[in-house]
Amino acid sequence: MAATPISHDDEDEGNGSAWGFLWVLFAFKIATVALIFWHLRTVQSGIIIGATIWYWFPLFGILLAGPLLFRYRLRRVRARRDELRRAEWMLTADQDVDETTILHR
Repeated sequence: MAATPISHDDEDEGNGSAWGFLWVLFAFKIATVALIFWHLRTVQSGIIIGATIWYWFPLFGILLAGPLLFRYRLRRVRARRDELRRAEWMLTADQDVDETTILHR
């Protein structure tokens, strides 16, 4: 009996279901907090809600930091690549670095 090859699609499916679960959990948490705050419009309820959800804010900061740091690094790397291309082809700062400029030199 031949062994069946393991597909990586199963891993991708697991990732998607985990992220789906986390988004549903987050949406439920926000909906519950909004419902409680809407129903009990008092300072005490705001304090209780703030005390029970404060630990989510650092988590959101960490989750947002990843894509922001990636974009920042991507912009730096692309700028450095353009600098290296200009240096390689001896272009001035006002000339664009594109494939047609490089091929016609």
